[in-house]
Amino acid sequence: MTTRAQPFATAIAKLHAAMAQVANGDVSAIKALYSHTDDATSFYGWGGFEKGFAAVSARWDWAGQQFNGGTVSYQNVSTVAADTLAYTTDIETFKVRVAGMEQPTEWSNRVTHIFRLEGGEWRLVHRHGNRLEQQYEPGMRLQPKPGG
Repeated sequence: MTTRAQPFATAIAKLHAAMAQVANGDVSAIKALYSHTDDATSFYGWGGFEKGFAAVSARWDWAGQQFNGGTVSYQNVSTVAADTLAYTTDIETFKVRVAGMEQPTEWSNRVTHIFRLEGGEWRLVHRHGNRLEQQYEPGMRLQPKPGG
C-alpha cells in the first residue's frame, strides 16, 4: 500500500493556524505539527536553541506562557518544496498581549520553517525566527573583544 503525501500547502495552512493559537497561549497545535524526533530543532528570537523534540516541546510550553491573546500574520518571501523536504521563509508579524506588559505590542520576525515528509505528512523539523530589523553595517554594533 502506498501512502499518498499530504500537499505542502496543507502544512503551511496548519502552521499558520497553529501559530495563531500560539499568539493566544495555546501551543498544542504547533507541537503536534512538529516532528517528534531527536533531530528536531528550534532557534527562537528570544535567544538560545533547542535540539530534540523534548527540548523543542518544553520551549514551546514556555513560549505559550508569554502570550495573552492576539494575532499573527504572514507575508511569504519564498516557498520551496521537493519530494521529502520543503521550506518557507516569511515575514511574521505578531500583534499580541505579552506577559508582563499592560498594552498590546507588535513586532515582525523573519522566519524560516523547514519541513520533512514523515509517513505521508509534512512535519516541522526546524523553526528559525528573529526580529526583523533594518539592514546595518556590522561595525556599527559589534564591540571589540576586551584585551584582544
